[in-house]
Amino acid sequence: MRVYLLRHADAVAGEPDPMRDLSPKGQRQVADLAKGAGRTPLATVRAIEHSPLVRAVRTAQMLRMLTGSPLPLKVLPGMEPAAAPQKTAAQLGKTRRDRLLVGHNPHLATVAELLLGLPTDGIRLRKAGLLALERTQRPSRAHPYGGWRLLWYVVPDFAK
Repeated sequence: MRVYLLRHADAVAGEPDPMRDLSPKGQRQVADLAKGAGRTPLATVRAIEHSPLVRAVRTAQMLRMLTGSPLPLKVLPGMEPAAAPQKTAAQLGKTRRDRLLVGHNPHLATVAELLLGLPTDGIRLRKAGLLALERTQRPSRAHPYGGWRLLWYVVPDFAK
């Protein structure tokens, strides 16, 4: 079982924060992602799950549109930047299917740290960064989120 964590692309500055849309740079980041690694999770997931904040919604919408994917978009409660990452990690530990989540830092980075058993602030998830994790062990008392390993991590504008 695999989980793909995608941080939203670059957004415009401003208020109110939940309504910030993608910047032109963010749109280019999603376009770059859609040409390569962004297609990978779309082959095995049932939906593109995302935060209700506009920048995450737009990232999910653009990825779907630019890849031609027919997958539904689904708001996943508890994906906001300040939401409890432990709840998301526990949900992912129990899932039986591949999932693609589009969200924010610090939430997504902390979810990845919890799954991988890393210390807090051990992962820096860049904008439009896509992280692929694979579950190696189901949850247990010793490992409440299960055992996970990092498969890969890509950032569309890394070379720019």
